[in-house]
Amino acid sequence: MNRQISFRQYRTIDLAILAVVLAVSQSLIYFASSRWFSNQLYVVSPVAAVVALVMMRWSGYAAVHAVLGGVLFTALSAGTWRHFVIYGVGNLLSMLALLMFKFFGKERIRKDALLTLAFALCVQLLMQLGRAGLAALLGYPAAACLGFITTDILSELFTLFILWTVRRIEGLFEDQKHYLLRTQSGQSS
Repeated sequence: MNRQISFRQYRTIDLAILAVVLAVSQSLIYFASSRWFSNQLYVVSPVAAVVALVMMRWSGYAAVHAVLGGVLFTALSAGTWRHFVIYGVGNLLSMLALLMFKFFGKERIRKDALLTLAFALCVQLLMQLGRAGLAALLGYPAAACLGFITTDILSELFTLFILWTVRRIEGLFEDQKHYLLRTQSGQSS
C-alpha cells in the first residue's frame, strides 16, 4: 500500500521535529553551561538559529519556535514572570527578518553565503532588541536592558555558525514547498 502524507501533515511533522531539536539543544546547552561555566555572565542559545531555519523552511510558523525558545530558556533559568514576557514575547521581534525574504527572496538568501549570514545576524539582533525593548517597557534600568543584548553576544556567533553549516546541506535551509517541488521534478539545487 502506497501511503503518502499530505503537505500539511509534512509541515506539522517538520515543525514538531524542529521544536524538539530546539528544546533538546537548548536544554543540553543550558545544563552544560550551568555545570561547566556557571560563573560566566554570557549565555549561548540555539533559539535564533532554529528560528531562522524555520523561517526559511516555513516563514511565519517560526513565531511558535521563537516563543517556545524564550519560554524554555526562561523556565530553565528559573526566571520571573517578567522574564517569560521578555524572552517569550521579545523573541517575536525576530519575525521582522521575514522582510528580508521580500527584499532579496528566499532562494537568493539560501544560495548567497553573505546573505545567509546577514539573515542569521538579523534574526539574532532583532531577538535581542525585542528583549531589551520589552525590558525597558517593563521598567528595567538601561544597564539591565543593555544586558539582554550583551550577555547573549556568543549566541550571535553560534547562530552564524549554525546557519553557515545548514545552508550547505541539501534541502535543509530551503523553503520546503520549493524543495518538495524541486525534488519531485528531479532538479538539483
